[in-house]
Amino acid sequence: MRTVIHFLMILTGCTAMALSAWAQESKTASSVILNPINITATRSERSPEQIPNSVTQITRYPQQNFQPGATLDEFARSTPGVFFQNQFNFTQDLRIAIRGFGARSPFGVRGIQMRVDGIPATLPDGQTQLDSIDPSLIERMDILRGPSASLYGNASGGMIDITTREAPPEKFVIMPRQVFGQYGYLKSELFMGGRQGNFGYSLYGSHLQQDGWRDHSAMQNTFSQAKLNFQTSADSDLMLVFREFYSPLSKDPGALTRAEVQADPRQASTRNVQYNAGEEIRQEEVGIRFRQRPSAGKEFSVTGHWLQRDFQSRQQFFDGGQVQFDRQVGGLMMQFVNDHILFNRPNRFLIGVDYGIQNDNRQRFNNNSGARGALNLSQTERVQSTGPFFRNEWRVADKLDVVFGGRWDWLRYEVKDQFKSDGNQSGARTVSQASGTAGLVYHVTSQQQIYAHTASVFEAPTTTELINNPAGRGGFNPNLNAQTSLSNELGFRGNTAGFQYDTAVFFIRTWNEITPFELASSPGRAFFRNAGQSRRIGVETRLATPEWKGLRGEVSYTFSDFEFEKYIANDTSLKGNIFPGIPRHRWEGLLRYAHPLGFFGQLHVHRVGEFFVNDTNSATNPAYTLGQLLAGWELRRNNFESSIFFGINNLFDAQYNANTRINAALGRYYEPGPPLNVFGGVRVRIVVF
Repeated sequence: MRTVIHFLMILTGCTAMALSAWAQESKTASSVILNPINITATRSERSPEQIPNSVTQITRYPQQNFQPGATLDEFARSTPGVFFQNQFNFTQDLRIAIRGFGARSPFGVRGIQMRVDGIPATLPDGQTQLDSIDPSLIERMDILRGPSASLYGNASGGMIDITTREAPPEKFVIMPRQVFGQYGYLKSELFMGGRQGNFGYSLYGSHLQQDGWRDHSAMQNTFSQAKLNFQTSADSDLMLVFREFYSPLSKDPGALTRAEVQADPRQASTRNVQYNAGEEIRQEEVGIRFRQRPSAGKEFSVTGHWLQRDFQSRQQFFDGGQVQFDRQVGGLMMQFVNDHILFNRPNRFLIGVDYGIQNDNRQRFNNNSGARGALNLSQTERVQSTGPFFRNEWRVADKLDVVFGGRWDWLRYEVKDQFKSDGNQSGARTVSQASGTAGLVYHVTSQQQIYAHTASVFEAPTTTELINNPAGRGGFNPNLNAQTSLSNELGFRGNTAGFQYDTAVFFIRTWNEITPFELASSPGRAFFRNAGQSRRIGVETRLATPEWKGLRGEVSYTFSDFEFEKYIANDTSLKGNIFPGIPRHRWEGLLRYAHPLGFFGQLHVHRVGEFFVNDTNSATNPAYTLGQLLAGWELRRNNFESSIFFGINNLFDAQYNANTRINAALGRYYEPGPPLNVFGGVRVRIVVF
């Protein structure tokens, strides 16, 4: 399959050049390609004023071109309700939590649905890896905070919808970028693209490597993407996307105890060094989307995608400490949108179905101090998911919108045991449940809205959560069940004289909350169990100023009061305990400046309050304040642009933990972040023709 992907990438480039030349000579060169319709976080193009949810829309602004380009939190700064951790351990991946959902994940993203260019990045079982999302390639990000299960299924926290950079309006543009930083940081990027007639294309490639501040944290990866857009007729379009990601090196320094952090925060865990903890990944992905507008107000779309992932990891324990799997994922989504008049009022009705299938051939081997030992698990895991859904958005009065919708999710888990020396653990489970949503938007003025929203939420465990059986056997953990939630939200937002503001208050009650824990016999390996009942009360607020003489600012605040209402673990009641992994208070501020002569700057400050790191609330992560200062100069001359930039991370030289491992064994909760460090780079944009 890798050969096929490489061939498609080469074919894409050749096709782009050929069609570019053809379009210059075509007699229909006067035809204009329609801008692609972005699939938003509510599955159809909609303005934020019409949505009864907390939605943050971030479009690419100039200062984002001068970030290091390592993790996608660089793009989403100052978003209330969204908490990022683990920007420096690429083995465990960036951790994202929305309203506390996702904070439990020891690796990857959980509780949040993600899509990139309309292609699901979330697997059928509900887990997301962020490997194939390069932050430097993001053009737009829509973050839906709060339940999205009624639209996307199997998620409690929300939805992140990403659109990568589209083809530039010129015929052919080339944009190289080079970034350098301390601790061996080096990122090289190249973007090319253009438009001709009814065709637009963009090609992108990057290479990232670093030694890392901590011991045993070196990494490197290579990413490439080709995206083609065709206006196939006056009322239809086609998009093709090819992506490839390869990481031959990603070391895991592991977590430390508080005493170890105080003694030497740069050290790696001795067990991680002993067992050479880390991973290697290769992933290829293909996506295709076709949209047809048969008549005014009607649109039909179908999206297909396929993914292959080869994964190998070494974890910091002996028994089954080396994992290898070959993953195949495919899916098909169909959707129909109808804008019409209902009782003399505008109405939009949306209906569709999602289907996905995931097949993992998984083996576990003993880890003999980094060397592969005897096989102790071999099984094939399959997940199938089907989710029909509908949504209706009706303007019932001049100032009132009513939205309601629902979805039925059906998931089938199967495991076929191929290592039967310890018995046959083959089996299957089926999980299904309906999710519903209803909301109101009252338009106080044309620029101000009050909205209310209620939704039921369904989130099933992933295959990784199910197969990590604390009983030490293969197959599924029979004691782990899906979690459900009921969410209620009230919000106010508006735009007055260019000042954008929004505030949301929510209350969420969850049953059978899926929480991680570790065993002393396998430190670093996460197992999962259900907490009886929990509740979340929160406030999210944000204010953004209009631009004044090149200056613009943003400030946001998040209050999180999350606690367990019913939870017994190890025969101990944890009722009233606070959720680990989420600070009660969090502030962010962002100040940007751009001078007409090309000088620019940005200051970002992030204050994170103290939070617990275990369910028993016996250990905490101290509060910390981070800052980033960015400055540079940009020159623009006709068809040529060039920039130089310089940045300081951890501006206040804070001693802090960039990641915490929830309920870790032996008190190893903390992964320290680097001190004050600098980066810089150059960027060029050339319009060739």
